[in-house]
Amino acid sequence: MSSTTISPEILSLIDPVVSGLKRHQIVGDKVIALAICHLLMKVISAARWTNPYDLINIIRKVGTILHTAYPRKIITGNIVRRVLAIIRDEIETENSNNDNTPMMSSMFSLLSTNSNTSHKVQHNQSKKQSSDFRSVVIEGIRDLIDEIANVNEGIETMSVDLIHDNEILLTPTPTSETVLQFLIKARAKRKFTVLVTESFPNDINTAHNFVKKLADHKIETILIPDTTVFAVMSRVGKVIIGSSAVFANGGCISNSGVAHVVECAKEHKTPVFALAGLFKLSPLYPFNGDDLIEVGNSGKVLNYDDFKFVENVELVTNPLDNYIPPEHIDIYITNVGGFAPSFIYRIVLDNYKTEDNKLE
Repeated sequence: MSSTTISPEILSLIDPVVSGLKRHQIVGDKVIALAICHLLMKVISAARWTNPYDLINIIRKVGTILHTAYPRKIITGNIVRRVLAIIRDEIETENSNNDNTPMMSSMFSLLSTNSNTSHKVQHNQSKKQSSDFRSVVIEGIRDLIDEIANVNEGIETMSVDLIHDNEILLTPTPTSETVLQFLIKARAKRKFTVLVTESFPNDINTAHNFVKKLADHKIETILIPDTTVFAVMSRVGKVIIGSSAVFANGGCISNSGVAHVVECAKEHKTPVFALAGLFKLSPLYPFNGDDLIEVGNSGKVLNYDDFKFVENVELVTNPLDNYIPPEHIDIYITNVGGFAPSFIYRIVLDNYKTEDNKLE
């Protein structure tokens, strides 16, 4: 068996996560990201390899399997690519250290009379090097886990500077925990009103719970129907949206219904702030937007009980997401600062390696 073949031991580690993704039992962007991080730590600990590039091939194969399990969830690929970047950085560090190593050791090997002893020493050294390499990479993944776990804290710190007293805010993403914590944090020093769209048909219950949580923190909150967005936009100071993935071109994936809200905001010249943790930034480009959109239960749009209507309709679709082009977003608020959509590609280059853009 070649060193880059995925062993049965590693497959047994991957299978529970793959089935969890396929059945949508692992839900929530942060939960998925952390699950992938912990899985890759186990894979790196269990994998057998002599060359770090063998480890890269194993991780790429694992990434391809995870992507196939849930193709529209961009975050799985992001985490795999971030881990690959950690491995490649460590290879570069080791190579630069080796370049500075004096030639004395190679001179000694030339003078050595016992080639078997020399071979044994080299084998022990490579074993120690792979063990050290493994521990450094795992430490890098632990740092990534800390970054993801504390992602909201970095974003929250900017809330007080961005929100003003007596301002009216609008959010069409009541499913976003990041947006919720951002608003709660701002309330500590600012008094403002939040308009929350009802998010028909998929997130009505979530929207009601979101409003209740904001009200519990003494934030004046109003739940509005999706159809009234254009009417109220002239009074809105800022639109704040959550996102599930941000692409290298500055576009993002957000909840269904957000596209028409940001369109209204652009018409009224209302600034749109998109909140996204660094782990949601992807090196990919959205060449085909339709492939990125997940479709849900059509029965929520047109109930099956209304069979008279159903007979006269050719197709009923219920998209769960919208693609938001970069020109409809003014600034991205991340845990490492605020950036214009046109600058996202630069942040991506700092965190990913271009050779890993395609995992296959």
